[in-house]
Amino acid sequence: MTGQLSGKIVLITGAGGTLGHSHACLMAARGAQVIVQDIRADAATATVDAVRQSGGEASALVCDVADVPTLTELIQAEEARLGRIDVLVNNAGISGMTAAFEDIDEANFDRMFDIHFKGSFYAARAVIPGMKARRSGKIINISSARAGYGAIGGSHYDGAKGALIGLTRAWANEFGGFGITVNAVAPGLVPFDATRRRLGEDVLAKRAAATIAGRLIQPADVSALVAFLASHDADIINGQVYSMKQHDKPHAG
Repeated sequence: MTGQLSGKIVLITGAGGTLGHSHACLMAARGAQVIVQDIRADAATATVDAVRQSGGEASALVCDVADVPTLTELIQAEEARLGRIDVLVNNAGISGMTAAFEDIDEANFDRMFDIHFKGSFYAARAVIPGMKARRSGKIINISSARAGYGAIGGSHYDGAKGALIGLTRAWANEFGGFGITVNAVAPGLVPFDATRRRLGEDVLAKRAAATIAGRLIQPADVSALVAFLASHDADIINGQVYSMKQHDKPHAG
């Protein structure tokens, strides 16, 4: 698999977090040069350092994806410096804001959609002109399996992640004629640190034992799918949403 992304320049938003860090390290290991965007400078630097320590190439781009003028300016500057951006992974996201419908205030609602939807929309807006000119490019949106089934206390999160699926399908049709593919990956429960604190190890262990696989999805599982969609092996795949919702073991009888 080494070299599967050789020569590709990949921008990953939210790449200072656990999932984005995993994407960056795997894609760099497969030959990509990665641009690590994150709102936190220390987190972006940590991912860049991890990539470089493994022999890969990476640079940091520090901003809030919801700050459209700054995001656009920095992405365009990176594209001018590197010559192009071949792949955009819209990974930036926030969670931990579970609330009953009546308790979701405007600030939380706006922040949820600003990060997941608006940030993804304008990151794509910044790279699409170059992709169209080259008649080549890939966009991978990180949605959530929850967008497909919904969860109590998550209408703002699930709604924002569902909106990403709408973007994916619209963009696939609008950009496909330019040689640009757009797909989405929708992970199920991934045991991040915040998830471990919220649910506890006992609950996570029970959920893992109940699945057909006997384990929960790990960041590397998601990154493997993202890396595949970014590669030439997926050139014909467009407008697809890959749900990684895990199914429970069937009951006997």
